Amino acid sequence: MGQVFWKFLLAFWGALILAGTLVWAVNEVSRSTDDAAKPVWIGPQLRLVLGSAQLMMDSGGIQLLGDVLQRWEDDPMSRDKVLLLNQQGDDYLQREVPEHWAELLKEQPEYKVQDKTGQSWFLLAVPRHEFLLDWLRSGRGMAQASLSTQPTQKSIEPRGLEPPFDYKKSPRGIMPMPPIWFHPAFLLAAILGTSLLVSFWLAWYFASPVRQLKQALQSLASDHWLTQLGPKVTGRRDEFGAVARSFNQMAQSVEQAISGQRRLLHDVSHEFRSPLARLQILVGLARQTPSESAMVLDKVEAETQKLNALVEEILTYSRLESGAAAVKLQQVDLLELLESVAEDGRLEALSQHKQLLVKADTKVQVQADPDLLYRALENLIRNAIKFTAADTQVTVELQQQEQQVQIKISDQGPGVAHADVAKLFTPFFRGQSKKDGVGLGLSIAKRAVESCGGELQLHNLYAASGIACGFQAVIVLPLVLKT
Repeated sequence: MGQVFWKFLLAFWGALILAGTLVWAVNEVSRSTDDAAKPVWIGPQLRLVLGSAQLMMDSGGIQLLGDVLQRWEDDPMSRDKVLLLNQQGDDYLQREVPEHWAELLKEQPEYKVQDKTGQSWFLLAVPRHEFLLDWLRSGRGMAQASLSTQPTQKSIEPRGLEPPFDYKKSPRGIMPMPPIWFHPAFLLAAILGTSLLVSFWLAWYFASPVRQLKQALQSLASDHWLTQLGPKVTGRRDEFGAVARSFNQMAQSVEQAISGQRRLLHDVSHEFRSPLARLQILVGLARQTPSESAMVLDKVEAETQKLNALVEEILTYSRLESGAAAVKLQQVDLLELLESVAEDGRLEALSQHKQLLVKADTKVQVQADPDLLYRALENLIRNAIKFTAADTQVTVELQQQEQQVQIKISDQGPGVAHADVAKLFTPFFRGQSKKDGVGLGLSIAKRAVESCGGELQLHNLYAASGIACGFQAVIVLPLVLKT
């Protein structure tokens, strides 16, 4: 168990002990602030005590009653001190009596019993204000009480009802030994043990998720990216559960980022391998057939241009992904920018016996980087021209809504497998297509649109019969509000 557990344990245990001590102290102070001169017996208790005292007085005289009161005081379980006072205010057991108690005897005549000679004796009970001191020496007091001598009065049989125990056989002479679980030492041990168990459970309850989180972080630091905290921690409905769930999400994000980096490195290596291999073949041909060196050099130049384009796309994607690209936002006339892209797209479409149609009713202004937005539109339109069927058209619609504008680019091609739609933004993913390209165009377009504060959506188009009849890319951009 770590240091956090022991800190929690000591803190909880100390708090419980302190709280118990404060409760005891407040109780003792409240008892001590009461009028100590007033007896604590009232009602039925008063009649029972006085009746029992008079019974003892009639049976054994003042000596028996005094012996019982002495044993009462010696009993560590008794919290009240009972004084037996004569009419002058002197205690029979020669204990110290407050000065004003003599006056109290005149005001409390009901607290008296009479001996055989007719002399009145007064019984007054007062809480023990020195209870802590009495409790600390309770073990010695009980031992002394259990070894005390029997009453000097012999063969005394109390009149009236028989007591619920045989006082002559009791080792105390008058009162039986209290059970062990009433002993203050036993009670103290029980209180400390219970508080320790409660503190142990609380410390374990709070320290356990901290320990598991620490182990998970150490595992994550050791490159175990799939580390996850179990449901015992994530299922908690407190802050520890929230932290555990956040940790699992963070670990998943880190794992996805690491996996993406590894996949990107693998894909980049794969994309470079083919053109480099072709360059090596062309160099070999040039050496074997010097007469065809001009043709070989043209092919080398073409492969070099492909490599340069690949490197440029990788660098562009990397800058957009990391946020290092210099984004220059400004007001852009979207219709004008769209017509500029469509002008080059129409020529490419005509060369493939296809058409490009732009539908736009009004001019709109957006806040965007014109170069990044141009590149995204160009990529999406060229993709649509590439995949639409021959003798069909690609439609580009510009629609203005409340506070945003949508650019819908639709083709009439075969569409994309439903399972692959979500993967189209993954770098170097080309799905089932075998056409030219490295699979970075859509990834770059998505990052470019997001850099302009917009969103790029992709989905298949379906006919009324439910058959796929094309594919559509939707760019959503916020409008520039006119002031």
